[in-house]
Amino acid sequence: MKHRKGILLFMIFIMLAGSLELWAGNASANGLHEFREGEYLVNLLDDGDGQARVFKFTTDNKITSSNTNLRLYINQIEIDAKKYTVDYESNAITMNKAPDSGAEISIKYLIIPTFEWGEGISGKSQIGNALPEGDGSTRVFKLTTNYLLSSSKNVSLYIDGTKVRASEFTFNYTNNSITISEKRSAPGANSKMYFYFPVTSIAGTQASAGETTESPSSGGAITPGKEVESEFQVPEGESYPGHITLNINQTFIVNITSAALQPTYTSYIMVKNANGEVVRRIRIKPGESLTYSLSKLGLPSGGYYFYLKTVNQSGGLAASIPLFVPINNEPQHIQVYIEGHKQTYAQAPVNVGGNILVPFRAIFQSLGATVKWNNSTQMVTATREGKTIILTMGSKIAYVNGVPITLSAAPQLINGSTMVPIRFVSEALGGIVEWNLASNSVVVFQKEPTIPTTAEGEKEAKSDLSSSSPILEKISNSITAPTDIVFVIDTTGSMGEIIGYIKETVKKFVDSVPSGSKFAIVAYRDINYVDRYHKDLEFFSFTNNKNVLKTNLDKLVASGGVDVEESGLEAIHMAVNKLSGSKNSKRIIFITDAPVHDKGTSQGKAGFFLEQMIAELTTNKVILDAIAPTSGLAYKQIIQLVNSNKGKLYDINDASIMLLNK
Repeated sequence: MKHRKGILLFMIFIMLAGSLELWAGNASANGLHEFREGEYLVNLLDDGDGQARVFKFTTDNKITSSNTNLRLYINQIEIDAKKYTVDYESNAITMNKAPDSGAEISIKYLIIPTFEWGEGISGKSQIGNALPEGDGSTRVFKLTTNYLLSSSKNVSLYIDGTKVRASEFTFNYTNNSITISEKRSAPGANSKMYFYFPVTSIAGTQASAGETTESPSSGGAITPGKEVESEFQVPEGESYPGHITLNINQTFIVNITSAALQPTYTSYIMVKNANGEVVRRIRIKPGESLTYSLSKLGLPSGGYYFYLKTVNQSGGLAASIPLFVPINNEPQHIQVYIEGHKQTYAQAPVNVGGNILVPFRAIFQSLGATVKWNNSTQMVTATREGKTIILTMGSKIAYVNGVPITLSAAPQLINGSTMVPIRFVSEALGGIVEWNLASNSVVVFQKEPTIPTTAEGEKEAKSDLSSSSPILEKISNSITAPTDIVFVIDTTGSMGEIIGYIKETVKKFVDSVPSGSKFAIVAYRDINYVDRYHKDLEFFSFTNNKNVLKTNLDKLVASGGVDVEESGLEAIHMAVNKLSGSKNSKRIIFITDAPVHDKGTSQGKAGFFLEQMIAELTTNKVILDAIAPTSGLAYKQIIQLVNSNKGKLYDINDASIMLLNK
């Protein structure tokens, strides 16, 4: 795959030598071979051929042995630095031993200020740039870039991974300066700051002689055989075309209008825990009003954020504003949430005449106040940011900075604990307090929660759940001898929930098949479209360790694809190849929600005919079971693959996390 991409990059270089390079709509200071991963840039090198030991890497960032730490990876495994040398002058790595043929080789190096890279954010092509780190007082930062800019529109700034509101900073493109407004504190010492500007604002590049190289007015070259999709149009935030409504009976209603209904658009209910990690991704159909039960989500008691999201397969993303939802699986007990986190008290909260009382020391400390107890006067004194609160046991008169306030319930002793009214305490310290009747919970926020809804902010929570999938149970029941199994999984943008479903259920599946079986994964997208962050085809080696398999599944990210058909035949061909040397029975579990590109009907977009894959499965005695659509073109194609060797087809609509808890 990388050889193919290398050839394509060379073709673009010849076509655009000396000009601004655009790759499938992405401005590329660093080309297709380099992208950001956390605080590092990853650079993809040529694949190994079993003989070459010297590998060149290309980057516009000036890296040296002193300004960053370069690390080498082969097949995603880091290589000991003693086994290779780096020539920073010629950008070359020499290895002691030639990597195997087909080995995937990459380098990773730490991002420092002025480093620059291409990145897609919410479906729009952007250039990312690392700014100088904060020092706690500086508010103006200089952007050092390879480009000349013509606009300050649609720029974005991230400080320590959190997106800064547009009202809290300004960008002057004439002198390339970013200014943090007084609305926000100056970035703290060692704060990591990343600034992004759209490709559309680029007027040219900085030439060494001070000349300007104009960007192509046509929008750049598109590599032959590679395509791009028109710009994503769904609005986000308050303008998002959908909403979630909570009901008292522990249900919620979801409605997304037909504005989000397109053949290559997919919509979800996203659920994050209090730490901002994704715990549920539920695929839904726009244009319908749907009612769901909170209890059917199978989540433990706690605070969660719900929002709606629509994506297209090339990475375009729009999301609604997150809604905080407390879930209480024991509604007979009162819960308290502060800043989204469930509180635990030695003495449980109590309801006294409609007032919720909580232990005084715990509530004040969780709200950031210092607290003192005077046993002789039976008084509680709490202070925070120039505000002093005094309460007296048994008295309904409290004082806030000396001003008397009448309470609806007096502090009192309950089971040896001094209890105070949570609403008064929280509001006196500037918090907003709500009573959630459905969950029997008090919810307190002192500041507006900042829950990222970008693709970059959707880290999945680690889970040890071992849910049982009815589909995988049926497949495992048909396996009676040790079998080598390859999961061939469509990882395009519409497959987020299905991938989550497989992740949650695969452990029990592994436990239920005969001993001696091994498992591998082929993840695929569409070889016709450029996704600079994810591979078209990726193989994860055979293992008999269910935890290793789960770890490999956790690496899968739903992204890319663009058109309806995907490169499923190429993925099945790879899986058959990997199974060819197996002494066990051979099986493929093919998981997709889309048709495949067939060379017979998609000339130039597919490398194989459907009939070829049917023949390969039959010749190699590979059973193919599929979790796929049971209607339309996908069904007409996939049922032929399934029938090639007595496999079975299961409806992908039954592969839903929601169904695991019914």
